[in-house]
Amino acid sequence: MANSENNSGFEKIPFIKTVAGMSLMTYLALLILFALSIAVVVTEMMNITKNSIAQAEQVQGVMNDMRVFEVDMRIVDNDGFALASSYETIKGLGQIETKVPELQNCLAEMDEASAGITSTFTELTGADSTASKAAAVIAENYATYKTGYEKVVTAAQTGDVDTIIQVVYVECANQLTTMKEQLEILDKEIDAVQQQSSEAVYAKAMRAIGVVNSIMAVYIICIIAFCFFNYRKVGRKVNLIADEINDIITNINNHQGDLTVRLETKTSSELVHIKQGFNHFMETLQNILREVKNGTVTLTESSESMTNQIVLANDNITNTSAALEELAASMQNVSDTSKVMNEKLDNVKEATDNINFGVEDGTAKAEEIRAEAIEIKDGALHKKENTGAKMENLSGVLEQSVKDSEKVKQINELTNVILDIASQTNLLALNASIEAARAGEAGRGFSVVAEEISSLADNSRQTAANIQDISNEVTQAVTTLADNAMQVLDFINTTVLSDYDAFVETGEKYEETAKLINEMLDGIADQTQNLNAIMEEMSDSVSSISQSVNEASDAINQSAENSQDIVDEISGISSAMDTNNDVTEKLSESTRQFINI
Repeated sequence: MANSENNSGFEKIPFIKTVAGMSLMTYLALLILFALSIAVVVTEMMNITKNSIAQAEQVQGVMNDMRVFEVDMRIVDNDGFALASSYETIKGLGQIETKVPELQNCLAEMDEASAGITSTFTELTGADSTASKAAAVIAENYATYKTGYEKVVTAAQTGDVDTIIQVVYVECANQLTTMKEQLEILDKEIDAVQQQSSEAVYAKAMRAIGVVNSIMAVYIICIIAFCFFNYRKVGRKVNLIADEINDIITNINNHQGDLTVRLETKTSSELVHIKQGFNHFMETLQNILREVKNGTVTLTESSESMTNQIVLANDNITNTSAALEELAASMQNVSDTSKVMNEKLDNVKEATDNINFGVEDGTAKAEEIRAEAIEIKDGALHKKENTGAKMENLSGVLEQSVKDSEKVKQINELTNVILDIASQTNLLALNASIEAARAGEAGRGFSVVAEEISSLADNSRQTAANIQDISNEVTQAVTTLADNAMQVLDFINTTVLSDYDAFVETGEKYEETAKLINEMLDGIADQTQNLNAIMEEMSDSVSSISQSVNEASDAINQSAENSQDIVDEISGISSAMDTNNDVTEKLSESTRQFINI
C-alpha cells in the first residue's frame, strides 16, 4: 500500500492518524477498561465467596460443638442418675468399669465443645451479644457441673453412693437445667447468625453489583467519547468531502460545470487519499473533455464525406443483387422439376420394394407350408409305425391272455377232485356214525367227530361248487374281452392305418404345391430386382441433375446473399455513421455543460 501511495504521488499518513490506527487505539482502551472491570468483579466475587465459606464453616463448627455438648451432657446425666439410683445393680452386673470411662470421655468432649462454643460465638456476634453471654453462662455452669461429676467418678470407683446421690440430685441439678436453657437460647441465636450471614453476603453482592454498574457507566461514557472522537476525525470530514462532491455534480447537472474546481477539505487521515484521488480524476477528466470537444468538429466533417460514398455503393450493389435473385428463381424452377421426377421415381421404387417384400413374405409362407407338410407327413408315418408296433404287442398280449384263461379249466378239474374227496369224506362220516351207534355210550365221542367230518364235507362240497361257478364266469369274461380286443384290432388295421396313409399322401401333395409356389415367387423376385436396379440408375441420374442444379442455385443464392450482406453492411455502416454523428452531437452537447474546461 505504501508503494502504491508513493507511485501515485500521495503523501504517507502516520498509522496513528489513520482510521485503522484510531480504531485500534479505541479498541485497546476499551479492552483495558473491560479487563479492569472483569478483574474488579472477579476480586469482589472471590471475597464474597471466601467470606461466605468461612462463616458457613464457623456456623457448622459451632453447631457441631453444641450437638456434641448436648449429647454428652445427656449421656453424663443419664449415667449419673443410673449410678445414683441403681449403683448396687450396676456394680453387680460389672458395668462400673464401663460407666466410669464413659463419663470421663464425655467430660473431655464437653470441655472442647464448651471452649469452641464460647470462642466461636464471641468471634461471630461479639462479646456483648446474647449468644456470647449464653455461651459464657454455659461455660460457668459447666465448670461447676464438671467438678461435681468428677466427684461422681471418684465415688463410683470407691463405692461412695451418698456422694453420688448428693452431686446428682442436689449439686448439679441446677447447673443441668441452666445449661439446657442456655442451649435453647443458642439454638435460636444460631438461626439469627445464619440470617445475619446471608444479609452480609447479600450486602456485599449488592456492593459488587454497584461496582459493576459504575464500571459499565464508565464503559458507556468511554464508548460515547470514542464515537464522538472518531466522528470528529473521520465522519465529519467524510460529510464535508461528500458535500463538496455533491456541489460539483449539481453544477454539472445545471449546465454550470467547472472542471477547474478541486476538493479543499483538510484532513490528516486516509481520507486525504480520496481527496487527492478525486482531484486527480477531475484533472484527468478536464484534459479528456478538452480533447473530446476539439475532436468532435473533425469527426463530424469526415462522417459526412463517408456517408455520401456509402449511398453510391449501396445503389450499385442493390442492382446486382436484383439480377442474381432473378437467376436464382430460374434455377429454383429447374430444381423443383428434378425434385418432382425424383419423387415419382421414389414412388415407383417404393412400389417395387413392396412387391419384393410381398414376394419374400410369400416365399417365407410357402417354405412354412412345405415345412408343415413335411412335418405332417413325418408325423403320420411315425404314428403309423407306432400304431403298428402297438398292434403287434397288443395281439401278443391277447394271445397270451387267451392261453392263460385256459388255466381256469384246471380249477374246474381241481374242484371235481375236491367234490370226490367230499363225497368220500361224507361216506366215511356216515360209516363212522353207524359204528358209533353200534358202540353205544362208548362211541358217543366218536359220533361227534363223525358229525363234524360230515359237516366239513358238506362245506367243502359247497365251496367247490362256488369255485366252479366263479371259474365259469371268469372264463366267460376272458372270452368276451378277447373277442372285443380282436374287434378293436381289426378296426385299427382296416380304418386307422388307412387314415394314416391318407395323411402321409396329403402331406406329400402339400410339399409339392409349396415347391411350385416357391419357384413362382423366386421368378417374380428376380423381375422386381431387375426393375429396382433400373429405377435406382434413373434415380441416381435425376439426383445428379438435381444436385448440380442445387449447387448452381446455392452459388447464385450465396452471391445474392453476399450482395445483400454487403448492402446490409453498408447500411450498417451508414447507420453507424449516423450514430457517430449523434454521438458527436451529444458529446458536443455534453461539453457545453461545462462553462470552464
